[in-house]
Amino acid sequence: MLTETEIISGLKTGKDEAVEAVLNIFGDRLLRAALAITGDLQTAEEVVQDTLLQVCRKIHSFQEQSALQTWIFRIAVNLAKNKVRGSWFRRVIPTKEKELNQLPDNRNSSPEVETVDRESREEVLRCLQSLPVKYREVLVLYYLEDLNIREICAVLEQPEGTVKSKLSRGRALIKTKMETKWGVAGGTS
Repeated sequence: MLTETEIISGLKTGKDEAVEAVLNIFGDRLLRAALAITGDLQTAEEVVQDTLLQVCRKIHSFQEQSALQTWIFRIAVNLAKNKVRGSWFRRVIPTKEKELNQLPDNRNSSPEVETVDRESREEVLRCLQSLPVKYREVLVLYYLEDLNIREICAVLEQPEGTVKSKLSRGRALIKTKMETKWGVAGGTS
């Protein structure tokens, strides 16, 4: 496996193995983040492709002041947000069984756990999709992509207080939606 320095160098010299490394390392995570932001599998795939193109085209402008991951996710999140904001784009919540099955999942769980957990994950995804993009993107980066607050600040180019506020507000909105859906107060039954 190539190191980050080797990947950057390879991208700058146009080596195919560097592009493959970016796709292998970040591809599923980029797709998951883009799908969570856009709500549409085809659009999310376009975002990942566009992200890879942008990474290849703009690697010379990467100043290495942040991690490569942060820079790549910033590109992907911005592209996904632009797709959502576009007047031609019609958001689709991934409620179809096929689309939910195509959502990458890094967990190694048993079929029994997947079966029990599936309905809850579907509902959380629906709630997440119904949130405004400004909350959705922070929740996606924090919970689905496991970025910390500082990394999210770098990706979104926003101050720490803003990110924390959006994370808190997004959590509250999800909690309210889930409580309304399941008729549960305070998250317990």
